[in-house]
Amino acid sequence: MKFLANKKKIITFVFGLLLIVFLLNVFQKEVRGFFYWFSSPIQKVLWRIGDKSAGFFKSIVSADNLKKENSELKQKNQKLLAEIVKLKELEKENNILREALGAGLQKEFNLILTEIISKDVSQDYILIDKGFKEGILENKPVINQENVLVGRISDVYNNFSKVILISNKKVSFDTKIYAEGKPAESEQEEDISGLASGQGGSKISFGFVPREKNLTQGDIVITSVLGGIFPKGLLVGTIGKIEKSDLEPFQEAEIQPFFDIKSSTFLFIVSDF
Repeated sequence: MKFLANKKKIITFVFGLLLIVFLLNVFQKEVRGFFYWFSSPIQKVLWRIGDKSAGFFKSIVSADNLKKENSELKQKNQKLLAEIVKLKELEKENNILREALGAGLQKEFNLILTEIISKDVSQDYILIDKGFKEGILENKPVINQENVLVGRISDVYNNFSKVILISNKKVSFDTKIYAEGKPAESEQEEDISGLASGQGGSKISFGFVPREKNLTQGDIVITSVLGGIFPKGLLVGTIGKIEKSDLEPFQEAEIQPFFDIKSSTFLFIVSDF
């Protein structure tokens, strides 16, 4: 009896399974639609989560690419800026050289263009960017593009040199008044010569000028051939305040220098004259 009951259950199960398979084949479309209808809300939530995740990771990648592009643009801008600065500096140097050519300096002297890298106004010294490697020697004159005397090389190092300015207290040199255009008291009147001496603080004096010489404010002071320290005919400055006494054999005056250290950048070393 028990065997017959089990056999009946098996037959019923197999028949039911076959019926389900038959119904699935017959109503496949309806079953699939029901499944999609039932699962669509879940799928929609999962799709949105997946879409947001994809968008999040996409934004990370985009941000990383944007950061990389910004970095590349920054490097290109810096490179372009460096090139612009270099061109500007070359333009300045060319302008200085053109002024020197206009003044005829390169025909008269052998010149080496140099740039000021440091200034010590209180000590009347400057540093320039040329040294032993460029063949710079001590005591060589230093001028600007307008034929104005600046000073001389005092110390030379491998890559730079120290220039002592003409206003330094250690500097003195022979000068004279530029006579052209200055009325003479007589045809036999000689040049007015004197000794320029640095007084410190960008000040220069013009001394040992005989009392009888016709010295006036505004006279132009230039280097003379005497002494041989500097080439002759370099511009120094103009006569300022004059001190003259009937009791003293010599008169003395202030020289207002043409060279302005605060506004200068490029200079010339006179390597030979």
